[in-house]
Amino acid sequence: MKPVAFPGNCPRLAPKEAKYSVRWREGRQVIALMYRVNQAEYEILSTDQHPELIRMVNAVKEHFADKSGGAFYINEWRQVLVPVIGQRQYYYAGEYRGDLEFEFEGKKLSGRPVSLDGVPLKPGDRWDGPHPGIPYRLMAGGRDIYYEVEVSSTRIRTVRLSGCVGPEAAKEVASRVRAIRDERGGRFYVNEWRAMFTPVSSEGSISYVYIGQLDEGTPWFAKPVFQETAD
Repeated sequence: MKPVAFPGNCPRLAPKEAKYSVRWREGRQVIALMYRVNQAEYEILSTDQHPELIRMVNAVKEHFADKSGGAFYINEWRQVLVPVIGQRQYYYAGEYRGDLEFEFEGKKLSGRPVSLDGVPLKPGDRWDGPHPGIPYRLMAGGRDIYYEVEVSSTRIRTVRLSGCVGPEAAKEVASRVRAIRDERGGRFYVNEWRAMFTPVSSEGSISYVYIGQLDEGTPWFAKPVFQETAD
């Protein structure tokens, strides 16, 4: 099947730690991420337990560039989004229901909202998990949430949560983010576990804080739906 351009929220200029990648390790391809150990160190973590996900990502990469491997994202609906060098669009590789887990110093790391010791997080707790996720922004004033779509090389469209679920529902969801980020707004992430977390600056350093979960009943943006096309 010909890859389909993804119509929803596609991360632009995301930091390396906010994405997954397919890369080579010891002669085989693995799923990898950059894990922030502390303010000065990152470690590359990887797993070889997801060959189907590797195949999905590579199918898109090879269609356009005849070269496998590279960055990808998984959104809150488990949709796999693949950027391609030289292309403005991101492409949909399918949905992936497998749970990505990584070993780090004897502990299991994933996007689940739990501490390094497996204790469930509460809003406001430190987020020590990995950082891959889809970025959204709390608007200044803290009453709405939005993301931007690059319609063309010269046009950007702003998609607001209030336009999807109404202003009151959007305000209620935004209040959860505002409780952590305050009314100045700013960026936060939603991962494939539907966990929300955000970078917070304090005394010259950045840490990540857990905001909460997007439950099934939480008013949110609509899941992108589209039809695959034949070659």
